[in-house]
Amino acid sequence: MPFQEFLPDPRLRPLVRVYWQMEELHDAGQEEHRFLPERSVRLTFLAGSSWRGAVNGGSLQPLPEAALGGLTLQPLRVVSVGHTRALGVELYPWGARQLLGWHAGMPDLDLGEQYGADVRAVCALLHLELWEEARQTLEGWLLRLWAERAVETGKGVRAAAQLYTSLGSARIGTLADELNLSPRQLERQFVREVGVKAKTLARLIRFEEIHNRLLLNPALPLAPLAYELGFADQAHLTREFRALSQMTPRTFAQWAEKRWRPVWERELAGALVQVPGVPLVTAL
Repeated sequence: MPFQEFLPDPRLRPLVRVYWQMEELHDAGQEEHRFLPERSVRLTFLAGSSWRGAVNGGSLQPLPEAALGGLTLQPLRVVSVGHTRALGVELYPWGARQLLGWHAGMPDLDLGEQYGADVRAVCALLHLELWEEARQTLEGWLLRLWAERAVETGKGVRAAAQLYTSLGSARIGTLADELNLSPRQLERQFVREVGVKAKTLARLIRFEEIHNRLLLNPALPLAPLAYELGFADQAHLTREFRALSQMTPRTFAQWAEKRWRPVWERELAGALVQVPGVPLVTAL
């Protein structure tokens, strides 16, 4: 089964960006995966055998049936064996915070420890290849959490939504002025409501935008992209990409061209990101 995405229930869209699902049969040449830092928090339900660890070696730990993690600043190595089915949820960080108590820096959560019955129900359907039923069960659980825990959109979340819309280029001082807060007040509200520092989120948004543009066009010139995304110059962009991925943009582009471009031949980047249900700061 190819990678597929599905929109969530409209009530969840201010908190959840998308659902996704994929199925793979791994042979000896396909079991290694490298996951780069992302601008969302990922909830993954797994039917299969996979392990995770650092890309530079060391021990591997088994992935639980349902794991929550994201907004890390280093790549992740995943090894999968045999038949693997995965159903995922890409959450905005404030969505992960409200629904599941996430915050940046915490270890990946094994949700089976707290939500065992819900996790078992979703994973049992994955084992049976009942994808639609699994998505419906997952969404029903998220809607129950939403009804119990979702809160009114605050200024920290509104600033975070503007970071997504601006592809990470909005300045915290400018956002604070537009929200009638001091920069320090906004930074505190941002961490409290979103679960991560504004600077860290902006950094990850820009990184993933570079990543997505290079997936679409590995020959993309970097100097204009650096200017568009607010870097001082191409060297600044290259340093930042290397710091987060442990490879240069060009090395990544060559790797993506060889391995991933046939899978990702669709529009991943280029459009502004509007978070549904969260007003833009500039519209205040």
